[in-house]
Amino acid sequence: MHLLKTIIYIFYLIITLSIIKIFPSNANNYIETFNIPNDFQENALVLDYNDSMIGIITIKPKEKNFGEYTWLKLYKLEEKNLNINDWLNDRLHNEIHNIIKIERLLRGPDSPLLETIFNSARTEVPSIDDTIKKATINPEWFCEDLNDGFNKEGKYTELYCTYPLGLFRYYLVLRLQKINNLYYYISASALNHIRIRKVLEIANSFTLK
Repeated sequence: MHLLKTIIYIFYLIITLSIIKIFPSNANNYIETFNIPNDFQENALVLDYNDSMIGIITIKPKEKNFGEYTWLKLYKLEEKNLNINDWLNDRLHNEIHNIIKIERLLRGPDSPLLETIFNSARTEVPSIDDTIKKATINPEWFCEDLNDGFNKEGKYTELYCTYPLGLFRYYLVLRLQKINNLYYYISASALNHIRIRKVLEIANSFTLK
């Protein structure tokens, strides 16, 4: 009887080891991290709609007001095989809706453009209208060519876009990177060049631990 129990134990041990070998751990067991400055904060990214992406992290300035339009968002994709260039261009059409929120800010009752010092800026409204119209139809018109960059996890592909809104500019940057057979997507936004550089510094620090 003791010999039989020993044989059964060895049998189950062999099966267990075989399963571990066939199904090794992957990127799902890693923690996604960034180097976050003291004036920014990290929160879980919760999606309120059905999508092929999983929200992971959102990073925003602690200061609100215009800081509401400065952010970095990290997602994980459920797709296993895709064309990175085509996917980024398609995704841009989803992300461009954010420009409507900024237009409302600039034209709303709390807009800084209502100050008399900005009287000349209000003459720029037609150019804002032109940008909105072009961006909703062909958002790629305001973007640089797709470029490759590198971080601690390897190569990523980036789409960098700048949308002129009168005296302001809206920066929208999309990145897609494949790590351990999983795709990670980063979107970044800001209303001035200094701030988008800061957000992209955070994006550059992305790593798995």
